[in-house]
Amino acid sequence: MTVSIGGMHIFRLDGYVVVPERPSFSLGSDTYESWSMLLPWTGAFSYEVDDVGGTRLSGEARFGDVVISPPGGTLRREMKEPTSFFFARFLTALRPPIGGSSLPDVDRLRANLSLLESHEDLDDDMVTAHVVNDVLIAVHGKRTHEDALVREATAFILENFASPDLSLGDLARMLGVSPSLLTRRFRDVRGVTPAHYLRRVRLRKARELLTGTDFTLQNIAEQCGYRSAFYLSRVFKKSTGQSPSGYRAETGSVRSLV
Repeated sequence: MTVSIGGMHIFRLDGYVVVPERPSFSLGSDTYESWSMLLPWTGAFSYEVDDVGGTRLSGEARFGDVVISPPGGTLRREMKEPTSFFFARFLTALRPPIGGSSLPDVDRLRANLSLLESHEDLDDDMVTAHVVNDVLIAVHGKRTHEDALVREATAFILENFASPDLSLGDLARMLGVSPSLLTRRFRDVRGVTPAHYLRRVRLRKARELLTGTDFTLQNIAEQCGYRSAFYLSRVFKKSTGQSPSGYRAETGSVRSLV
């Protein structure tokens, strides 16, 4: 089933299943071509989501949480206790937060999940599409909601990303919260962890310097918060699939990196 706004497809259901309580998952991990959503109804499970960019997000989910994996990402899960759950695959024009998120309205979630059991006069696909779309809108709205803690953390990262000693622990202490709380709130708003966001900022600066200056790779590394050209090269290639020298050549700015 497809949902459209202004002629643009924003959501399409690609498959779903409602699973009664059981002691374990049939598969411990899987990689899907579309987005996937895992909603615990009863019980609890641990999860790991590998983004296609190489980031691994992990945690534990129970009723009131949703775990989302992107196309091409790997979703691992293990039940901590017998669990019933709802699973769906879908395509969407939105960019929902990857990993685990808590839903802001558990009563609405409970009502939506109940629809999956008691909709005798309604089309199965229509009801399921409503449930998935409602969850997507909820987590998308929560992600974009202003969070003073996340604003402060973001500003600090942008001002201090060139420091090689910047760490999640230091950032959390500066803000007066635990690293786990900072990570959860940052991910809920921005869709990535603080560490992932810091790496994005550093690599964006590296790309700017590679294409806009004649600086050596060691100089660029130091301006981007990395202690050595070797480490910058390793992070850059892992994230972009090409070396800094290859990126510089491809963008038409072939310069010496020695």
